[in-house]
Amino acid sequence: MAICVLPFIVNAQSVEVKGTISDSNGEYLPLANLMIFPDSTLTSTDLDGKFAVEIKPGLKKIRISYTGYETFTASINVSADTTWKLTITPRIDQLKEVVIQENRYTNADVVQSVRAGTQRLTQKDMFNMPTIMGEADLIKTLHLLPGNVKGLDGSSDVFVRGGAADQNLVLLDGAPIYNTSHLFGFMSVFNPDVVDNVEAINGGFPAEFGGRLSSVLNVNTLSLIPDKTRVSADVGLIASRVKLEQPIVKDKASFWISGRRTYVDKVMGVVGYNIPYYFYDVNGKLIFHPSKSHQIEISHYAGEDVLDHFRDKNGDGDGMLTRYNAGNSTQSLKWVHRTPEGWTNNLYLFKTDYSYRIKNAYEDYAISAFSNIEDYGAKVTLVKDSVWKDAQLTTGLEWTRHTISPNVVNSTGSISEIMSSSASQGQTSHELAAFIQQEWSLTNRMRVNVGLRGSASLVGDKYYMNPEPRLSARYEIKEDQALKFNYSRMAQYIHRVSNAAVSTPADIWYPVTDSIRPQRSHQYSLAWQRFLPRKKVFFSIEGYYKSMEDLIAYEEGTNLLFNTDFASKLIQGEGKAYGAEFLIRKESGKFTGWISYTLSWSLRRFDGLNNGEWFHARYDRRHNGAIVAQHTLGKRFAASMVWEYISGARFTPVIGQYVTMAPNMSGLDLIPIFAKINSVKLTDSHRLDLGIKFFSKPDKKFKWTWSAGIYNIYNRATPVGIVIEADKETGALSYKQPGLFGLLPYISYGCKF
Repeated sequence: MAICVLPFIVNAQSVEVKGTISDSNGEYLPLANLMIFPDSTLTSTDLDGKFAVEIKPGLKKIRISYTGYETFTASINVSADTTWKLTITPRIDQLKEVVIQENRYTNADVVQSVRAGTQRLTQKDMFNMPTIMGEADLIKTLHLLPGNVKGLDGSSDVFVRGGAADQNLVLLDGAPIYNTSHLFGFMSVFNPDVVDNVEAINGGFPAEFGGRLSSVLNVNTLSLIPDKTRVSADVGLIASRVKLEQPIVKDKASFWISGRRTYVDKVMGVVGYNIPYYFYDVNGKLIFHPSKSHQIEISHYAGEDVLDHFRDKNGDGDGMLTRYNAGNSTQSLKWVHRTPEGWTNNLYLFKTDYSYRIKNAYEDYAISAFSNIEDYGAKVTLVKDSVWKDAQLTTGLEWTRHTISPNVVNSTGSISEIMSSSASQGQTSHELAAFIQQEWSLTNRMRVNVGLRGSASLVGDKYYMNPEPRLSARYEIKEDQALKFNYSRMAQYIHRVSNAAVSTPADIWYPVTDSIRPQRSHQYSLAWQRFLPRKKVFFSIEGYYKSMEDLIAYEEGTNLLFNTDFASKLIQGEGKAYGAEFLIRKESGKFTGWISYTLSWSLRRFDGLNNGEWFHARYDRRHNGAIVAQHTLGKRFAASMVWEYISGARFTPVIGQYVTMAPNMSGLDLIPIFAKINSVKLTDSHRLDLGIKFFSKPDKKFKWTWSAGIYNIYNRATPVGIVIEADKETGALSYKQPGLFGLLPYISYGCKF
């Protein structure tokens, strides 16, 4: 290991540290993690092994981690702008471990944090495992971590600690995302090429986050200024991606843009098959560093799913038209300002939009449905590290304006006699919040974080307000292990309603009203965590209990798709969830991965459902576990494996039928008799995926990667629903559980230069 430190110009408030990380052969290492303490600064090298950060002068402890290499630690005194040339080798036995105090992304530092219930993901976590059709995906990776239960196989829904899918606050560069799925749930809207880091918070919520009950998924895209033009591309079986990074002013300004599109429609069209569906998305970011105390980032995302299908069996031009469009769009601005007094001021401005349109037409009639939600918002946070002793203070304000058109139905022709055009009442609501929290050490072993968030919502003349206290505490048992306690009260002022078994792009978002109150929750958790520094292994055991009030449901038999009076069908009730989560994770070395397991219960009660008795939630899945492993086979090969086990989703079965006279007195009708809500579950399932990657030589300017693998290698399809079949002779009913995916091989090719 060699370190070369070259001093430049001294700056009284902060200094710039830049440099490279390479191996002993001189080959630069992309996406290597560099941590600097006590600044709690983390950066990753770019594709050429380069990095650049700003820190305060003083004695620094640094730590470098990279898959296949031993962790490097050292102490360096920094007094001026500096260039580091860092070289790591596979074995470094003579160096001592460095005590890490706090960091956002590695499990060694999770133990030191006061918060539990938080997971971190990076690009490497997504790319280093086999997935459906070879497409790396953030949500699919998140499903494999404890506390996160997926919906149907392939779905991008996440059910966190017994909550519903709409109870997750999903942020992309600070802007909320209302629909996280492409391809009807089989892929997420997050392009893996541009994701830098992800923080998934399931408990111990900081006071600066609110508006949802169950979790915060904070996704940040790349923000490093490159030193030269870079292009990367990936070609898979169902979609391709391309990304361009371009510096504008050296070390001051740059931009990147990335696009992704499915092309199954084009490929199948060449061979004579008509698949009239595709999706696309575009991400981009402008990055400005006008000075050492200012940083500005402007982000853009737009994506859409398109289905346009015309069926003309007779060839006379009078066929059936089905048209469907759904898409997200977000724009955000982030401005970071560091003052000489030690304050870090962050300003976020954002706009986000989500809408869908569905149209069916045949001959002289047509019917269509439209829904839209548009947000404008601003958030200001002020952070100071040393208010007194080791205390850190965070405070700020947040405002969001929701404009919602829940459901607009238009009909023409003969069908308008049955279903006339109508529109549900549009809503405009304002969410306001003020928050403050402080973290400090009570003793050498006890550290606490106390916060308060005051939130409110204004809709028309109706006003709601909720205090949301937060408390996190950490007791250090030993240097490498701790006990943690977290408490959070949360409030949610906007809801998603759906009468499908799984969320769809046609679900309806709706704010609180005079009759629909905000959802609220109390969550308690207790955790034990330990990190073994020599083996780089993290252990976590966490138990939680969550109570929920004023949850949203709808009267049985309600159809939401073409219903503009759905608000009158909504009902509210209560819920509770509890369970235990286990995680063992190895984060560095040639062999990495994790073992996760979640044991959980989730229950609901509504006066108007199930005779007012408690019942299991739709995704009350008792057991959920995964084994994820990646192994580096030399410098040019890597193998990966995912094994997943999950209990079946619940459903309400038909247990009998009775005969009654038809309403028009023309015959008899068979009326089904249902059991209690969600009283039966689908069969438990498990799945094994295998993958392998082959890389070009690291010293080549043109770098390529071949990836291949098999999803569901033993062809065991996960049940996604039920089909009722009647015996032709006896008339007895039986249930069949069809699956969605069997064995799926994949191959993809990626390059960068």
